[in-house]
Amino acid sequence: MKAAQHKRAAKQALKGKWGVAIGVFFLYLIIGGISGMIPIDYYWANMIVLIFLLSPFFVGFYWFYLDLKRLPNPKVETLFDSFSKDYVRVVLTNLLVFIFVFLWGLLLIVPGIIKTYSYSMTFYILRDRKDLSAIEAITESRKMMDGHKWKLFCLMFSFIWWYIIPLIMMIVGLVMMAVAGAGSLADATVMEPTMEELSTLFLGMGIAFIGSIVSFLISIYVTPYYMTSLAVFYDDFVKPKRDTEAPYQNEKNLIDDEPINT
Repeated sequence: MKAAQHKRAAKQALKGKWGVAIGVFFLYLIIGGISGMIPIDYYWANMIVLIFLLSPFFVGFYWFYLDLKRLPNPKVETLFDSFSKDYVRVVLTNLLVFIFVFLWGLLLIVPGIIKTYSYSMTFYILRDRKDLSAIEAITESRKMMDGHKWKLFCLMFSFIWWYIIPLIMMIVGLVMMAVAGAGSLADATVMEPTMEELSTLFLGMGIAFIGSIVSFLISIYVTPYYMTSLAVFYDDFVKPKRDTEAPYQNEKNLIDDEPINT
């Protein structure tokens, strides 16, 4: 199954659901933004907020788009499910994934990136496999992604092209601002920047600002599309067929005879 097929299936799943898909994206941004505005002066306090408040919300974001792929009427409340269902397991899993990726990244950047792909299905597994512990869900994701990491990379990379133009605009704007600033500093005899330098500075700021706005507008469409494509990749491609076909289903009876090897 190629990236184009995953994306085609995602578009099909999004038909008639774009409103709620985009609404959840905005809700995610708003809550994440409010959390980021909380004045916290200490590093460890920031880490506590990130781990115990934002990470379950982040998992709920994945769960919503998995429901959107599966169900005719996905519910916005799914975004908050991880706070009321399996909160401890979700937080612990997030923490372990972060630690594992961080430790692998200490060796070299590439192993850290590879492990990010290995653990990429963990949040979906938490949704479907209520019987698994945090470490077992991570292990299951690693097994699922054996031989499929390149395919997931290709799927993710296929969305980057949407951002090429706004990225170029932001880079050009930042370069113009840097050039204007460097020119002003180089001329030590002039206390104030010249009109040409000011024009370059403000033009650069304008181009960078427009680029960021264009990037955000693109994200309104691309983010739900991207998240649904990831859900399709999991649900239709790497997920073992024995797994649940609907959320909240208790699978214990399906796997009692299939011990998990970690």
